[in-house]
Amino acid sequence: MSESQETPPVERADLEQASLGDTEFERELLSEFLSSSSDMLASLDHAVASSDATQVMQAAHSLKGCSWTVGARALGAECDELEQEARGGSVEQADRRLARIRGLLGQVDAYIRVHWAL
Repeated sequence: MSESQETPPVERADLEQASLGDTEFERELLSEFLSSSSDMLASLDHAVASSDATQVMQAAHSLKGCSWTVGARALGAECDELEQEARGGSVEQADRRLARIRGLLGQVDAYIRVHWAL
């Protein structure tokens, strides 16, 4: 699959559904996502560093929910995987997943800033 055919980091249809088609509300959701995602990532980073499965689960859940709200499906899915692993008490793959989440979040952030000029 060529790069131009890849799924974008933010699914516009999901965002439109969350905002009920209100483009101003879309911008508010995206702006809030951009401002809060770094704090959520920091919480997740701290939880992973401390190997606390409960904190990892909670932090991954928070970022997952926000990601899915704005249509960042791949980011949300990776957070969901980490959340499920932590729910089962496993944090062995957390560093690897955190690196993937960090990369996906960077893609989402850049995409939002370019396509919504935020």
